[in-house]
Amino acid sequence: MLTHAVDPLNLLIPILGLLLPIGALFLWIWQWHRLRVQELDFRHKERMAAIDKGLIDLPPDPPLQPAQMPTGARYLLRGLIWLGIGIAIVFGVRDWFDFQFGKFGWIAIAIGAAYLIFYFVETRESRAPG
Repeated sequence: MLTHAVDPLNLLIPILGLLLPIGALFLWIWQWHRLRVQELDFRHKERMAAIDKGLIDLPPDPPLQPAQMPTGARYLLRGLIWLGIGIAIVFGVRDWFDFQFGKFGWIAIAIGAAYLIFYFVETRESRAPG
């Protein structure tokens, strides 16, 4: 009976490979939440100071930050990305791995096609008169 000692470093790599990205995600969410709460607190203090000074016209709320990209362009971009990833998996990966793996690319192609169809339908409906 052979017993093989497990190297602790070999166990540490997968553990860190899982914990570090999850920890980074939690840290990002915590920072984002903290900044959002701080922004709301500053706005509340500003409004309370304006009320204490007797100002009738309170400073307006800051405008909501719109998405940086219009909605239609977002769907076009998503569709092209999914379509490109799917085509790359179906046709590019089949030489490296077993051809069975390439079949998963059709899922990405279908998602990309659905985004593109939605984009074209939405732009056609938004351009239609009335």
